[in-house]
Amino acid sequence: MYLFDANAIIALAKRGCTGPLAYGVTLDLAVYEALNAVWKEYSRIRDSPLYLDREAASKLLKVLREVFDNVIRLASIRGREANVFELAVNEGITVYDAAYLYYAAENGLALVTNDKKLREKARQYVKAMTVDELLLQLGGADKVCKG
Repeated sequence: MYLFDANAIIALAKRGCTGPLAYGVTLDLAVYEALNAVWKEYSRIRDSPLYLDREAASKLLKVLREVFDNVIRLASIRGREANVFELAVNEGITVYDAAYLYYAAENGLALVTNDKKLREKARQYVKAMTVDELLLQLGGADKVCKG
């Protein structure tokens, strides 16, 4: 089973490839991180390659709502805040990243993230991979990302 961070969820949602998310879990904070990522891309200068217009942002938000409501299970680090904080301090990563790493390690989950720094830190504790590596492991994007 996999733990998906927000950037992995966004990457899959942008591809229209949300099926793999059913094989995993994410943290409740991913909802807010994903929403913030959409806002950030919408707020960029129009000629930026990462710019999302209002229509694209709206479509992505609908996909994310479906994902968080019906596809992926949401978990929480409540009760483990001190452990997460300690991990963040020890590893020099954000509390957000430490939350994903702590939960993955505590539950024996592989962490799916496109964040290079988090992936490198995570590999000291758990199996960690990019979205593309996950898709290959599941049989390739052509097989898993139908439609």
